[in-house]
Amino acid sequence: MRKKTRIVNSKRERFVFLGHEFKPGKYVGPTPKAVEKFKERVKEITRRNQTVDIEQLVKKKLNPYLHGWGNYFGIGDVKKRFQGWDAWIRRRLRMVQLRSWKKIRKLHRELRRRGWDNELPGLRMTAWRSSHSTYAQYAMPNTWFEEIKLCSLTEIYNNLHPQRG
Repeated sequence: MRKKTRIVNSKRERFVFLGHEFKPGKYVGPTPKAVEKFKERVKEITRRNQTVDIEQLVKKKLNPYLHGWGNYFGIGDVKKRFQGWDAWIRRRLRMVQLRSWKKIRKLHRELRRRGWDNELPGLRMTAWRSSHSTYAQYAMPNTWFEEIKLCSLTEIYNNLHPQRG
């Protein structure tokens, strides 16, 4: 007898099917294993050691993956999780952009262009923690990601569930 094949009463037992997790009477969301694979794939696409045009990276590699994953797993009540993953993806892209700018001068130029009046920072352009800094978020605000047409998991969810919004 195989371990994976079994008959369950969906009103009484928890079960996993095709990467989706169900608890008695309701859909929970993607399994932890599916989320781990999702994050690994996004990390692979947004590797830290690449210096690429961020718009091309988003358009050609990241958006198709996010569209597919969001449509597949967006059937349940996963809006809060999608919002968290959106923030994490934006932080990954900030990290890639800082890395591709290479020198702090480029960050200073972006900050001045956006109206930064305070003292200019000195931070490591390759560090993950730098992508969460006030300076990086000011230089690359969420509207910047809309400009480069980053697909949002939350937007996909809202399109799938217009009544929930």
